[in-house]
Amino acid sequence: MGQFSWLDCIDGSQILDDVMVDVYVLVPEEFGGGHIKETYYDGYGHFGGYDVYDLVADWNRKYLSEHPEHEFPHAKERISDKGWYEAYADLAKTREDVLKKVEEENFMPWCVEWRTVGIEIACYDKDNASLPFPIKITHNPNAVYEKCEPSKGDPNQGWRY
Repeated sequence: MGQFSWLDCIDGSQILDDVMVDVYVLVPEEFGGGHIKETYYDGYGHFGGYDVYDLVADWNRKYLSEHPEHEFPHAKERISDKGWYEAYADLAKTREDVLKKVEEENFMPWCVEWRTVGIEIACYDKDNASLPFPIKITHNPNAVYEKCEPSKGDPNQGWRY
């Protein structure tokens, strides 16, 4: 399995895997602001007890439910083209309800997890940047989500080069 790693949203430095260093997932003001601190990033999207792909799926759910025409540049595919979209867009459904429907309909036979939705919408740089609330990670504890660009993926997958 590959690593999920990014470049700092401010200076473009690597967010390294398996290194004792503080990194921060920035949180949009709309969802409380501030940041989530991680001191030893594992390379799999886990920061401070959260999965960054769960977060991006949550942060963008309302917008994407209201904008079925939203197109992801990487695959040139609309969000509504995804088999799981109808369940995800139903805001009355909980995560568990959505995943149950997705599993019943076999929309994600490879991995029925909430994070899979986040991976599908934010794994590629252009797709992440197209979201109203993209992933933003930095080494700067004073950074503010709304003042930073989306983080880009690290071509070296978090391993020092």
